[in-house]
Amino acid sequence: MQKLKKDDIAIIVAVLLIVAYIIFQFYSVSHVELETQIATVSTVYEKIDATAIIVRDEHTIEKSNSGITVPCISDGDKVNVTGNVAMTFSSSDEAQKYSQYAEVQRELEYYEELESLTVGQVANVESLDSEISADVDEYVRAVSSGELSSVTSRASDLNDSILRRQMLIGENVNLVSIIQELRKKEAKLSSAKPDSFITTDTSGVFSSYVDGFENTVDYSKAETMGVKEIKSAVNKFEEKGESDERYLGKLVTSYKWYFMCVVPASEVKDLSDGDRVEVALKDSDDTVLTMQIVSGAQPNTGAKETALILRSSEMNSKIASIRKENIEIRIKSREGIQVPASALHVENGKKGVYALISSQVKFREAEVIYSDDDYVLLKFDPDNKNGIRLYDKIIIQGKGLSDGRVYT
Repeated sequence: MQKLKKDDIAIIVAVLLIVAYIIFQFYSVSHVELETQIATVSTVYEKIDATAIIVRDEHTIEKSNSGITVPCISDGDKVNVTGNVAMTFSSSDEAQKYSQYAEVQRELEYYEELESLTVGQVANVESLDSEISADVDEYVRAVSSGELSSVTSRASDLNDSILRRQMLIGENVNLVSIIQELRKKEAKLSSAKPDSFITTDTSGVFSSYVDGFENTVDYSKAETMGVKEIKSAVNKFEEKGESDERYLGKLVTSYKWYFMCVVPASEVKDLSDGDRVEVALKDSDDTVLTMQIVSGAQPNTGAKETALILRSSEMNSKIASIRKENIEIRIKSREGIQVPASALHVENGKKGVYALISSQVKFREAEVIYSDDDYVLLKFDPDNKNGIRLYDKIIIQGKGLSDGRVYT
């Protein structure tokens, strides 16, 4: 028997690999796995996407020239005229000692107030459980809002409810011992005092965020800026801001602030100056604000771009720290079944989608009420017996689809 040479074996292996590859490619093209999507009602928006800069009436606060400067308020806190915004200390040790003293005082006030509450004021465990559940919801909302002072307050409320529940069911919560220990700490730290205070001659919302761009745009001219001015400001904000060590933070002295952006004039055809629109902040956990269009929604005839300026009076620590943001201006909202555009088919002259019912393909009639480059929004009509039903498995990828075909 003649033996195969090594070169012959190599050729045979190569041929087999090529044949196997061709078979695999043919199978991949002709046997596409079905992909489905559950039919649910979604809300989609006709929108304008833009990069916007934020303009606020803001003023930096300088630190003391000597010693250690420590804020005595938190981000998002409101400050009145002549209100204290910071304390100065001769050394970092004195500042740390006073910080500990202030924390002990807060704890002491909390536990003394808790001690004054009587368990008899609570009817039963069930009502306290309901209160705890409500406090949890409030805490979650506070965290989502980004308001530090609100988060602290809600966390305290939740802790209070939990402690009272422990007391109600007989768990050993020795408040007297806790208070006595805190009073001893308070006495040891009572000598800690700030040397002086930094006050403000205006009222506003405090923010520790300073990036060096505070005076880039003149706030007094915010409502009249044009396309070139906004583009110039956007380019400046592309640079990396630098925090100046001279400043403790800043005060936002007016609740009224602006988003300004340049958008194609054709995209504002359904808007008018004065309209109120929803604006989603895409870089900030999709926070949604209601804002009013100041100008730019009615551009001059023939203009290709427009300077769209929006105004809001909602202010918190998150808004006080935004400098440039990708936003989504929502023009109209529609509800329907959202599917990829590739899922739409025509059968017997009617538009619709294929749904997988058990192992059988069913054609569901559907009216397109909105379309984008990537998806279509289909009307949901529960009275249409031939239409899409909620929780249908809509086929978004598959080969050889037809009404009645069985897949095994």
